[in-house]
Parts: sequence; C-alpha cells; structure tokens
Amino acid sequence: MKANPDPLLTLRNWSLVRRVPGGENTVLDHIDLDIRPGQWLAVLGANGSGKSSLLKYLASDESPLADSASIMFQDPDEQIFAASVDREISLGRPEVETGSILGEFGLADLDQMDPRLLSAGQKQRLVLPVAMASGPRVLLCDEPTALQDTGQTLWVLDRLEGWLREAGGALVTATCDRLEAARSDWLVVLADGRIIRQGSTAELLDSPEVDELLGSGLNNPPSLVRHTETERPALLELRGLGCRFSGPGSGFSNVDLGVGAGERVGITGFNGCGKSTLLSACAGMRRPDQGSVSLNRRMLYVRKDREVDHGIAMIAPQFPEYMFTSSTVRQEIRLDPNLASREAGEFLVSLGLSESLADRNPHDLSSGQRRRLALGMVLWSKRPVLLLDEPTAALDRKGRNLVLEMLDQVSAGTALVIASHDREFLEAAGCRVLALGPGGLTPAGG
Repeated sequence: MKANPDPLLTLRNWSLVRRVPGGENTVLDHIDLDIRPGQWLAVLGANGSGKSSLLKYLASDESPLADSASIMFQDPDEQIFAASVDREISLGRPEVETGSILGEFGLADLDQMDPRLLSAGQKQRLVLPVAMASGPRVLLCDEPTALQDTGQTLWVLDRLEGWLREAGGALVTATCDRLEAARSDWLVVLADGRIIRQGSTAELLDSPEVDELLGSGLNNPPSLVRHTETERPALLELRGLGCRFSGPGSGFSNVDLGVGAGERVGITGFNGCGKSTLLSACAGMRRPDQGSVSLNRRMLYVRKDREVDHGIAMIAPQFPEYMFTSSTVRQEIRLDPNLASREAGEFLVSLGLSESLADRNPHDLSSGQRRRLALGMVLWSKRPVLLLDEPTAALDRKGRNLVLEMLDQVSAGTALVIASHDREFLEAAGCRVLALGPGGLTPAGG
C-alpha cells in the first residue's frame, strides 16, 4: 500500500444545512476533511457538535463517498427491523450461518429472541455484524462502545481494529471515550459544527482541546449527599426480587435492597445482567417473577402487572426518546405540573442546552441533548424516588460533570438508584455501589 494512498473522501469548505421550523440550521460548517484507506478516524466533540450528523450524512444517498459505506447508529433501535435475532443477522443473506456469528458477538442462545427485548449492549453488538455484513469500504460507527461494559468495550474495539486490517478500507467512529480515541490514527475535533483541530492521534490525544472533551477526571461537588450506612425508613424496598428473561444469565433472583431518603445506590454489572429490568420493576413498569417491590410502604403489583400511577418514583430510561410524547421540547416540559411554571428557555439553559431548542421536536435533538433533557425532567420532577438508567452514556466529560451538578441540586431527601457501567461516575455521585448478578446484589469490588 502507498504511504499516502488516495483518499476515499475529500471535503473542502463543505457545509450541511437542514431545514428547521422557522428557517434553516447550519449543522456542519466549512468542513475540510480527508478519509484514507487503512485509516481509523475518530470524530470528537461535545454533545450536539455535529458528530452524528457527519456520520449519517456520509452514509446517506447524498454522500460524496465513492465507495460503499455502512453505518452503526448510536441508538441501535433505529436499525433493527426483524422479529428475531437470527433473522436480523441474516437480512439480505438467507444463506448465512447465523450461529457462529451470534457466538462470536456474545449473543449465543438468543437466536429466536425479539431483538427489541435485548439489553442495550446486546442490541449494539447485534447491529455491528449487520453493518459489517455488506462488505463496506467505509465503516461508520457512532459511539460503538457507549452501551458496553468494560470487558465488552475492549472486545468491540479489538473487533473494529481487526475489521480495519482485514477490509483495508476506512473506519470512522464518533466517540466521547478516551480509550476508543486512543485506538485511532487521526483525530477530528468538532465544536458547534466546525472542525477546530485535526491531526494524528499521537499529536492531539493530550492536547487541551481533546483533554477538555475526554479528560479522565470528574468533578466531585462537595455538597453531594454521600451514602450512609445508617438505618432510615426505606422509600424503596425490594425483597427477594427476581426477574426471568433470555440472556447470558437468564435473569436474576434474591435481590434485597432498601433505599432511604437521601441515600444513593449505584447498580453495576455486565451487559444483559438485568440492570434496566430491575429499574423497570422498581418504577412499576414490569411485574417481577418473584418477590416484592414497595414504594414509600405502598406495595406494587398487588392487582396489576403495571402500576405507574403511584406518583412516587420516576425513571430516566437508557434511551431517553422513549419518554418523549410531544412535538416540541416546550410542550414536553409543560406536561409535568412540577415543571409547567418554568420558562422553557431558562430550563434548557440550566441543563447546559441552548434555549433555541425549545421549539424543536425532542426526537430531532442529538443523543446527548435528549439525555440531558430527559434527566432534567426526571431530576426536577420532585418525586421522592428517582431511577436513572445509564445517565452518562455517550456524554463527554463536561456533560458528565453537568449531570453531577444536576444531582447536587436534587432535594436532600430524594432516594436515588443509578444503573451504570461508569464506576467513576457512580463513586463521584456518592453512591453505595452494588453489582447485580444472577444471585442478587453484592458489594462491587474495587
């Protein structure tokens, strides 16, 4: 291969403009970019800077790429179509032997499962081989490790590196993760839709611009409520809780947990262990197969399989778009009586978002913007029990610190349960960290 092969893509002074209510929005502005064979290019930027828009454009029918491209979206639900996992793998390839592929990607024994019922990390590992299957010359991956636990993150990065060697094409990833960025050859730093710096990873990885986005340290506001071991009345109480589902562990059982006013509990565990299912059961959204759930001494699931009208707990789901039902952000905010009196622009600014988003459809926001909006709506809902599912997924360091600041403003009497792979964040948030496994909750190791 030539030392400097001809690029697969060259953009010069290129802009991407999209129509929005009331006019036009310049999403990407005066972009100069080359993508070359054999290159791993990592696109960095704050949430809403244009990373996803760039990748989606390169995968679209409008793309100037001369070679074939395939994309792995940040939200895997956007590209899941089939009714079973094996059919998803074999889409357009009826002759393919799905068993070996499923085993390779950690999805063995899930072949007949509805892919929409997989954990978020499992869904992400399902769409990756589908994206690779068409034999693209350029593979575009939007936050490919954001939903993975530590072990699976390393595996995904190894697999992407292996694909790059085997295919000889180009790999473009959008990321907020330093470990992922370090694997790349070339870094592109976006801010407000413009490239503010680009260069070799060796040159830029420790630069101020990259450190601002990916730096390892998190702020730890001193006023955060720390977890305590003192006895206090439980706002959330689980006794012998168990839920069955398809997956590596087939569910969990014997979960005992009490969370009192002002206490914070972090739940960690491998992809598919049931963290999201556990939070759903706590919120009244999923009847457990055994055991009991009580919120402020009110027993759930006595007569119903779902009980969400209790007014005690509220959940911020892993995919925040699941909670949006209105056509504008302003209308979404007004749905909650506790937020209806707040001016939408001021509320958005308090979340580190632009007040100009108030009249946008919440589904049109970037993933990070949607996550901040959902978290703000939940954290300021004044519910006594708040359940957060992967609140920092795909957020840069500034976004993660903003979430910590938001937690600092929650009432001191609020009980918090946070499911996350981000152990550093859980500890900075003052959580007592527990690991979920098939046999229940145990103190998480160091």
